[in-house]
Amino acid sequence: MRIRRTGKFVISFRGSLAPLGNRGFRYLILSNMLWWQAMWMEMIVVGWLVFEITHSAFDVALIGFYRSIPLLLIGFIAGPLINSVGRVRIVIFSQWLSVLVLAAIILLLWTNQLAVWHLAIGAVLFGTSWSLNWTARRALVPDLVSKQRTVEAMMLESVTQNIARMIGPFLSGYIYALFGVLDCYITIFFISLISFLIMLGVKVPRHPAILKTSPWTLMREGLQYIRTSQPIMGTLLITVIMNFLAFPYQTILPIFTHDILHKGPLEYGVLGACNGIGAFFGLYAVSVLRSRLSRGWIFSAGSLFQSLALFVFAFSTSWVGALTLFGASVAFPLAIFLLILAGLGHAFFTVMQSSIILIAARDDMRDRAMGTLVLAIGAGPLGSLQIGKLTEVYGAPIALGLHTSVALVATAVVTALLPGFRARLDEIK
Repeated sequence: MRIRRTGKFVISFRGSLAPLGNRGFRYLILSNMLWWQAMWMEMIVVGWLVFEITHSAFDVALIGFYRSIPLLLIGFIAGPLINSVGRVRIVIFSQWLSVLVLAAIILLLWTNQLAVWHLAIGAVLFGTSWSLNWTARRALVPDLVSKQRTVEAMMLESVTQNIARMIGPFLSGYIYALFGVLDCYITIFFISLISFLIMLGVKVPRHPAILKTSPWTLMREGLQYIRTSQPIMGTLLITVIMNFLAFPYQTILPIFTHDILHKGPLEYGVLGACNGIGAFFGLYAVSVLRSRLSRGWIFSAGSLFQSLALFVFAFSTSWVGALTLFGASVAFPLAIFLLILAGLGHAFFTVMQSSIILIAARDDMRDRAMGTLVLAIGAGPLGSLQIGKLTEVYGAPIALGLHTSVALVATAVVTALLPGFRARLDEIK
């Protein structure tokens, strides 16, 4: 909506767009979109590159493991560290770390010196950057828009995240197929650099008190606090389940693409983008359901739906190819359709995951609660290793089928056992 004032046009944002009225949030969300795009592009590129070099599903999973190791370590200290250093400073530092790592990989590629162990070190550094960056970026949202607008802000952030998740994988697969891996990394470098520069314009209007308490004391108090909150506890438990059992499918997606669907890097990029496409359209369902169901129910339903879609994807792509006359032509579109469905569920998951914690947690516990969320996400490396090993022994369909079937049962159990998780939250705590 445009309003003319003193000869100028001023855009007024209302309703779900109200958070965009804050200049700092506009800068943050734009930086976030580029940051997410760079991350998804790099994950697609490194997965295919390692598989091309080693032809090993376990080696691809191992890179995912290295990337996720920092989540387990930094998850313990992320909250206290952000409290001590400041949220904006942490984002700027971690973003700059990613830019430096990308520059090093480009140099190694340019000189034909790149080896898998370089990518492994890069994965650890990228994981370190992400675990700090993501925690601080999410914790900044209530500072900029207030708790009253946190859900709307997270939905807008999810829109930009899913746009990046659609564009990033496809763009990386396209550039990889047509121009090569070096051009991919150069593109990712400039996207990350622009994200860093935009972040310099974010100013927090009210600065939370920087606590001088020992980080270990802060961490202990945070864990004690989380145990008393069923909404936060349920969110963390399902986050562990999904990151350990469902999300590692991305680790073996190159194997599905190459060995089962018999496609190349361009098609791999398309499959990587499907989750973002589904999640983008799933945001509309979230906006409708959030006035009818509790956030916990929406979060759980999204996790269950995504796990079910991935379970069907695990077996249908190979069965269709084997059982139908036109299997090769049908299997790839079917894979796209099922991964888009999984993305619909992922929209429920991503919006409500942070929203529940940011709203349920007290202001002084927000950083610590978000740091613990990073620790829960850190279950991913063990899941990546397990699914990689299962893939080498039993094949990708059985490995993913086992993982997602257990995820379905475990998520249902957590939802049933925590009534406080299923209950509605007050908008302001």
